[in-house]
Amino acid sequence: MRRLPGDWLARHGHPILLAESFVDPRRFAGTCYRAANWLEIGCTRGFGRVRGARGYVAHGHPKRVFVYPLRRDARQQLAALVPRPEWLHWRPRLQLSNDQMLSLRDFLERVPDPRRRRGKRYPWPALLTIVLAARVAGATTLTEISDFGRALAQAVLQGLGIPCRRQTGRFHAPCISTFHYALKDVAVETLEDLFAEWTRTQAPDDEPLALDGKVMRGSYDRDRDADGTVRDEAPWQQLSAVGILSGLIVGQRGFTGAKEDAEGTILRQSLEPWKNTGRCVIADALHTTLATAQHILALGLHYILTVKGNQPLILEQLRDDYYWQVAAHSESGLGHGRIERRTIQVSPELDREVPWVAFPGVRFAARLMREVVYKKDGKVRSTEVVYLLTSLPAELATPENLLRWSRLYWTVENRVHYVRDVALREDACRVRKGSLPRVMAAFANLAISVLRLLGKRNLKRAMSNFKLRPNTAVAVVWLVAAGAGGP
Repeated sequence: MRRLPGDWLARHGHPILLAESFVDPRRFAGTCYRAANWLEIGCTRGFGRVRGARGYVAHGHPKRVFVYPLRRDARQQLAALVPRPEWLHWRPRLQLSNDQMLSLRDFLERVPDPRRRRGKRYPWPALLTIVLAARVAGATTLTEISDFGRALAQAVLQGLGIPCRRQTGRFHAPCISTFHYALKDVAVETLEDLFAEWTRTQAPDDEPLALDGKVMRGSYDRDRDADGTVRDEAPWQQLSAVGILSGLIVGQRGFTGAKEDAEGTILRQSLEPWKNTGRCVIADALHTTLATAQHILALGLHYILTVKGNQPLILEQLRDDYYWQVAAHSESGLGHGRIERRTIQVSPELDREVPWVAFPGVRFAARLMREVVYKKDGKVRSTEVVYLLTSLPAELATPENLLRWSRLYWTVENRVHYVRDVALREDACRVRKGSLPRVMAAFANLAISVLRLLGKRNLKRAMSNFKLRPNTAVAVVWLVAAGAGGP
């Protein structure tokens, strides 16, 4: 028993406080354990594992439980609300370094506090930390965020700077009204920019960007005028810029108005952080406009844009006036009971002086054909032909790259919008006052980026795990690393 703590620490990397043993009273009396100062703490419930059965099966023979403390303060440490840092053996699996987590804490502290001086009860960074940790744990509404805060241990609330109430002698988490009134007046554009700036510091420098908008359907507002007339306000929308390789949200901006008009303007404004970096911007047909293409080129960037009915002249030129007698590159994939075949043909480089496609900066045109065959009957269920325009140079505009990047464009749908709709149930969230919809969306994007930086592949499962361990979620956000202080 004297060697057990040291050997355990050397083998498993964390200390051990208590040894446990079971005695079957039908066969033994436990005399040796009692003579060696083991403590009897009770009996089991009489369950055990049976070969061939699932789970535990009741056998009706409880066993006596004996424990032996290996340290004098074992009882105090095991009864503590928060485990000591050396016990947190999950930390070496984190891919975020201490510097990265400290920088996240700094960015949260840089968000301006919209509250007045009078009546401030909770520190502003603590409120933002709880909101972000709750979103990491899958909280959808302000009520769930408030419930998440109430589930935190007293030591964690104390470490966050939550004041102690003299009446109860306990640390009380903020209520739902506190979150509502604090977040609805926050400078949301500054918040979005700071979160995106932090994510850009963690993302690769040269990966292409996929940009797409999303409607926050639960944010529509219905009110009545003084005369009783029903007045509907359109829901908020958000444009996200996502790295197609890392899945990190490196840019975001909320907006309202007609999607066809407002989203293009917001996209052009959102590209400023990548000026003169030579990055490739991938967008859907909504952004295949002269203004967007000229703006992308003016910023020293490249584009891959899809041509559809909003550019009928160019679509006709690509579909009818050009003979695609060029080599094709094909790839196929199997999944969900179907075979998908994708074939791309890339034209020779266009003459810059007299291009046969009248579009700013275009150097190559491509035709992408998608075919879906169901394995069950072998029939072709759908065939789609899509045309692309790109300003990439010849060494990057290869058929392999264009096919891969055009497919990875769906990262913004599969790895961001789908996660927000399914894991975070964004459309079910009915917050709609002030800046709240955009604030909740910004925290959702940051939570997704944090989970991806932690190496989580199944975000829904990761959120469920953090929901069961709210103190761990706060630890991830607030740098409760060994030797770094904090709760």
